[in-house]
Amino acid sequence: MIYKHIGALLILASVICQHGIAQTDADYKKRVEEVRKEVWGWNIPAFNNRTIPSALANEPGVIMAKHQEIKAISKNKFKFLVVTAAKYKEVYFTNTYREMVKVNDKATLEEYSEFSYQKSKRLERFFSRKLKGRVTILGIRIIKPDGTIKEVDVDEEVMIKDDNNERQSKVAVPGLEVGDIIDYFVSRQEEEAVGYRTEPYLFVFGDNKPIMHYSVHCEIGPTCAVEYRAMNGAPEFKVKKDEDDNILDAEYKDIPKSPVELWMSAAKQLPILRLNIRVGGPRKIKRKEGEVYRNQPYQQIIEDTKVDMKEDFYGSQLGLMAEALVNEIKPMIKSMRRQDDLPKDSLPYYIYYAFRYIAFYKVNPTDKINVGIERNYQAPNRKKFLIVLSLILDKFGVDNKIILATSMYGPDAKQVMLADDFEYIIKTTKNNPIYMCAEGVFTNCNYMPAEYEGQQYPSVMVKGFTKASIKLEDDATENIGRSAAKHNVQSENMKVSVSDNMEQLQFTRKTVLKGQMRQGAQKGLLLFEDYYEEERKALGIKESFMEVFADSRRNKSLADEYTAAFAKARKEWKDRFTDEISDAFNEKPKDVALYRIDNMGLRHTNPDLIYSTQFTMEGWIKRGGNNYIVDIGKLIGSQLQLKPSQIERNVDVYMPCARTFEYNIDFEVPQGYKAEGIEKLVVNKTNETGSFIADVKQEGNIIRLKVTKIYANSFERAGKWPRLIEIINAANDFQSSKILLRKG
Repeated sequence: MIYKHIGALLILASVICQHGIAQTDADYKKRVEEVRKEVWGWNIPAFNNRTIPSALANEPGVIMAKHQEIKAISKNKFKFLVVTAAKYKEVYFTNTYREMVKVNDKATLEEYSEFSYQKSKRLERFFSRKLKGRVTILGIRIIKPDGTIKEVDVDEEVMIKDDNNERQSKVAVPGLEVGDIIDYFVSRQEEEAVGYRTEPYLFVFGDNKPIMHYSVHCEIGPTCAVEYRAMNGAPEFKVKKDEDDNILDAEYKDIPKSPVELWMSAAKQLPILRLNIRVGGPRKIKRKEGEVYRNQPYQQIIEDTKVDMKEDFYGSQLGLMAEALVNEIKPMIKSMRRQDDLPKDSLPYYIYYAFRYIAFYKVNPTDKINVGIERNYQAPNRKKFLIVLSLILDKFGVDNKIILATSMYGPDAKQVMLADDFEYIIKTTKNNPIYMCAEGVFTNCNYMPAEYEGQQYPSVMVKGFTKASIKLEDDATENIGRSAAKHNVQSENMKVSVSDNMEQLQFTRKTVLKGQMRQGAQKGLLLFEDYYEEERKALGIKESFMEVFADSRRNKSLADEYTAAFAKARKEWKDRFTDEISDAFNEKPKDVALYRIDNMGLRHTNPDLIYSTQFTMEGWIKRGGNNYIVDIGKLIGSQLQLKPSQIERNVDVYMPCARTFEYNIDFEVPQGYKAEGIEKLVVNKTNETGSFIADVKQEGNIIRLKVTKIYANSFERAGKWPRLIEIINAANDFQSSKILLRKG
C-alpha cells in the first residue's frame, strides 16, 4: 500500500546512479594540464600585483585577488526511448575559483596548509551514459617574498574516498611559510543531462580577511535562461552579447573584512550577487532561453512558488499520499475517542504527532534496521512533508494556511530570487492558531525554529484539494514574533564535591533545556527504542512493532535482530553523554558514572528535555602546600572567547536566539578546610543587551552559587556590540575564577 513507503518518500535522500567513473586517469591528467595552463595564464592585473597597502600590513591574512569564472554551454539533444523520443539538454558547466592570499601569521598559514576536495563524482545521467559527471581540478602555487614561484605537486595526494561514485582527496602544501603568498584555484567541471534547474551560484563580496580585488565573469550559452539578483549594495552585472552567448561581468575592490565567523547573516549584511541558470526540464516555472532576468519582482517569485507547490503535488502524487495517510490516521483517532483520550480541541495536535510517527517512528518489516544516533538526524523533505500535512488537516476539517518563510541566514522575503528560497510553516486558522514545522524527528507542535522568528511573511491557502488537483490562493501576510530569553533556557543544577584523594571534582548534575536550546541535545542523546515506545503509547497504538514481528512467523527473526540492535545502541549510549559533557565543559570527564533521560520533550505538553549525569573531572583542583586551589569558575562550562580580530565590529549582530543560561551550584567544602575568596565570585554586569549575574553564599560547608547569563535579544545593532562584549567578558572573567581551600 502507498502509505507503507511514506516515511521513505518524505525523508530527504540523495539518489546517485550506480555507474563507474567514466573518465580515465589519462583523460584527467590531460585536462588538468590544459586547465592549469589556462588559469595561470589569465590576464587579470590583480594577480600580477605582489604588494599590499600599508594599511593592511598588520592583517593576519589579506586576499589580494579573487576571481570566479562560470561557463555554461547547453545543447538540445534527443534520446530515443522504447516507445517515443524525449528532448533534453546536455549542459557543460565550468566553475573556476582562483584566490591569491598573503599569509601574515601562523593561523592563516594553518588555514591554507592543506586542501580537501571532491576530485570527482558521478551525477544523475538518465539520458546519456557517456557524460562524465563532476570533475574537480586543483592548482596551488607558492610565491616567495623574492618573487620565486613554486608550484605544488597536487598529485602527491591522500585519497580519502575512492569508489565507483566519488573520489575525495586531501593535499598538503609543503613549504608554505609566513610572509608567502599562496595562489590557488579550484575548477569544477560538470557534464550532465539536466532535467531540472541547477543550483544557484553565490558571489559573496566579503570575508574574514580584507579583499583587495574580486571579479566575476560568466559566459552563458543561448539555450540557457539567466536570472540574477544584486543584494545589499552588490555591484550589478554588466551584461553584453558575444555572438549568441550572454556575457556577465562584475567587479568589486577594497572590500573590508567582516566577522563572518561570529553572529552574522551574510545574506542580509554582505554585498552578494546570486546567479541562477535555468536549463530545460519539466518544471512550469518558465524563463525564455537566451534572456537575462535582473532582480525580478517579489510577486513573480510568489507566483513561481505556487507553481512549485503544484508541481510537488502533481509530480509526487501527494494527493494520493495524503488520502492514504488520512485512511491510516482515522482509525487511530477513532480508537482514542473510544478511550475518551482525545479532547475535541486536541485534534490538530493528534494529527501532527500521528503524521510525525508515521514518517519517523513507524517501523516496517522491509525497513533497513536503523536504531542508532543517525536515525535522530533524519530530516524530511520539509516542503512535501508540510504540503501533505496541510492536505491531511484539510480532510479532517482543520482549516490551515501555508506561510512562506525565509531563514534569518538567507535572503529576506523581499530579496528572494527562487521558489527554493522559501520554507513552509503551517498555521491553523480557527480558534487558537497552531504552528507546525518540519525540522525533524523531535519537532513539536507550536515550535517555531529561531531562524524564522521576527519576520513578516506571505502566506498561501490550500483550496479545493482532491486526489489529483489542488488550488492555491494568496492570503494575508503573517508576522512571526521573537521568543524571549526566558523561553530559551539552559538550566544546570549541580552538586559538586571533592574526591577523597583531593585530586578530582565529583559532579551530580541535572540539565533542563527549554525552547530553542533543546533540539540539538535531543538528537545527540535520545535512543530510538525509548522515544518510539513513548510515542506509540501516547498515540494509543496497542502493539509495538517488536510484538507484531515476534507474533509473525515470517518476521520473527527480525524481532531478534532489532533486540540486538537496541542492545548495541544502548551500549554506545554512554559515549554520547561523554561527548555532551566534553562539549559543555570543554574537557573530557575522567569517568561517567550515571547518565539518564528524565524527560524526552517529545510533545508541546511536556516540551523540556531533562537529563541527569554523574561524572568526575580531573585537574580542576590543585595542591598548593597544605592547601588546594579550585577552578570554581569552570563549573559554568566553556564560554565564548573572542578572537582579537573580533573585538572591533561595525556590522549588526545576528545571534541564534535570545537565551538564558542558569547555573545553580552547590559546592561542598571538604571537612577540615575553609574556603577563601568566595566574595570575589559576586558579579553584576547588566545592560540593555543582557546580563551576567553571580551570587554566592555559604551555609555550613556548602557554597551556593547562582549564576545567570542572559542574551536579551537575538538581534543587536552594531553600536550595541561594545555593550554585548561587556557580558561576554564578564562570563569569561568568572570562568577563570578560583577559590582557596585552606587547611585548618
